[in-house]
Amino acid sequence: MYDYVGTVLCVEGGWLYEAGVMTMNNYRKLSRLYFNTLRGGGNGRTALIEWNSVPVRFQEKAIEITGDPVITTRKSTFKTYLEHDQKAQEFFNNYTLDAGTALPDRNIKEYTANAIVLNAIYTVTTSLMAKRRTLGGSKVKIWDKIAEVLQELPKHTYPHTLPNNTRRLKQKLKLYKAEGYETLIHKQFGNKNSEKINEDAKLWLVSRWADRVMKVANFAQLHAEYNRMCELEGWKPLKHQDTIKNYLHLEHVKNLWYGHRYGELKAKEKYTYFHTTKMSSMRDSLWYSDGTKLNYYYLDADGKIATCQVYEVMDTFSEVFLGYHISKTEDYEAQYYAYKMALGVSGHKPYELKFDGQGGHGKLKAGNFLNKISRFANKTQPYNGKSKTIESAFGRFQQQILKQDWFYSGQNITAKTIESKANMEFILANKHNLPSLKEIKEVYAQRRAEWNNAKHYATGEARMEMYLNSDNPETPEVSLLEMVDLFWITREKPITCTPYGISFKEKKVAYEFSVYDADGMPDFEWLADNTDKKFIVKYDPSDMTLIYLYTKDALGLRRVGAATTKVVIHRNRQEQEAWELSYMQRINEANKRHRLNRYNEMEQILKDHKMSAEDYGLKNPKVSGIKSTYDKKNKTPNTIGTHQKQESNMDAELEYENSRVNDY
Repeated sequence: MYDYVGTVLCVEGGWLYEAGVMTMNNYRKLSRLYFNTLRGGGNGRTALIEWNSVPVRFQEKAIEITGDPVITTRKSTFKTYLEHDQKAQEFFNNYTLDAGTALPDRNIKEYTANAIVLNAIYTVTTSLMAKRRTLGGSKVKIWDKIAEVLQELPKHTYPHTLPNNTRRLKQKLKLYKAEGYETLIHKQFGNKNSEKINEDAKLWLVSRWADRVMKVANFAQLHAEYNRMCELEGWKPLKHQDTIKNYLHLEHVKNLWYGHRYGELKAKEKYTYFHTTKMSSMRDSLWYSDGTKLNYYYLDADGKIATCQVYEVMDTFSEVFLGYHISKTEDYEAQYYAYKMALGVSGHKPYELKFDGQGGHGKLKAGNFLNKISRFANKTQPYNGKSKTIESAFGRFQQQILKQDWFYSGQNITAKTIESKANMEFILANKHNLPSLKEIKEVYAQRRAEWNNAKHYATGEARMEMYLNSDNPETPEVSLLEMVDLFWITREKPITCTPYGISFKEKKVAYEFSVYDADGMPDFEWLADNTDKKFIVKYDPSDMTLIYLYTKDALGLRRVGAATTKVVIHRNRQEQEAWELSYMQRINEANKRHRLNRYNEMEQILKDHKMSAEDYGLKNPKVSGIKSTYDKKNKTPNTIGTHQKQESNMDAELEYENSRVNDY
């Protein structure tokens, strides 16, 4: 509808009445008396009328429909001067940086667009006809209008980065026309006009920046130190610290020092190759287990704000939390109970189990527990949260479920958003209303149920339904007998049997066990045969009334017996129960009987081999505490006990005389 004839802006005559700007009668009248027609119509041509010859009231009506043609045609006319610059594109494509690398594609497009736009600006500002067509013939504020046009160019077509400020834009064009394409390359790339760093200096810079002991605080300090080194080494000093910064941030250089400056774990996250993996497609194919802080505050027995730990076992297919245990710390007992619950809920052994290797996993591994409940039991990589699906799921559990409770303690310390933090002002103001540990456990159980019954993010099906509706033919069911066998823990260190029985401490609690016969009496024969012998002990942490005793040989463990909690009796009569006195008497008599039997058995062996005391013309002492030989004359017992008592009552003189008699 608008076009130029030479440098004159025109409007199509037919469009004026077709668009309703004016009637046909008005058009004919104005054509005769008022319009300046620069091109007549007919023979397929459209009449072009000088825009400035159209009366103002009709111009205003046309502008309402199309916008101001002076502005719109200015934009479109400027675009006609935007011609692709093949030389610029080839220059930037082939440009090699000081580091020996090419320019990034994004920058090649940017610099090529800058060259194209600057070429158009130069044409417009130096050609009178182009200037009048593009800028409406105005001789004032030319650069302001150019700046406006540049701002309205589509960035997806012309991704230029030329300044909007007219003074800087003029300077940019002047430098570009004087020095060429290279002036468009940003100084961050260290272009050909930048300062150079020799190879020895580069190695020194990398070393100094990576120094973890005498650490460099910033690039200004490094720049100053570098220039001092230049005087010693004969290097060329640098004027700008950006030269150092640009070099150190080259990717092939940055990955060298990154771990030393920020920590190897940070470098691992940034530069290590990560696998892309698929999650399991059926239940019980892979279980993850992990311990973490339970994100609730509670009031402990001393009235102090406290937190505790939770150990969770999760099925990765459905994200169902199968088993858990809440405790003060993450230890093997928490893991044991969590796995026990998980197997009880599932009814199946997992094909594979992954755990982090911290807490008490060493004990469970030593007892072969983890390999018993799964075909494969593997540690996850340490310090690699991305490899643990349970951490991602538990993070969402915290954000979506646990966060609803006012005593929520916030996510773990690595979380940075304000939404992940606890409202400590409110919690401290209501400290006395915090729940107890028992109440926390009840709330947590309810929240776990919410999670398990909520929709899975990928399928839209409830997690527990996903789990129950799935089937894994390679995960066997767990029988009752297997459950019993699975959850007995093997102590790593052997226990020595003593006359007191089998004693050991677990979690700082002392336990004593003894082997008893069918009548509930200590098995004296077993105790005599096994005193000072070492045993491997297996026990169930949930029931410490029974343990199994094993010996270990080249073929492995052999079960040799069972021991139950040792009977404890009161020493003083006042607190003894009725059965205790008779029980003590029975055991004392049995002890004497077994001592005498053992003594007599050995005496018989000696007599059979002519080695008894009588065979040498001497007398055997009586068994102390069982039989007493009385001096018929004095009717006093002649036992080792009375002899020891007499010895203790002798004074030094009698002892001396006695020793003289013995010398004869």
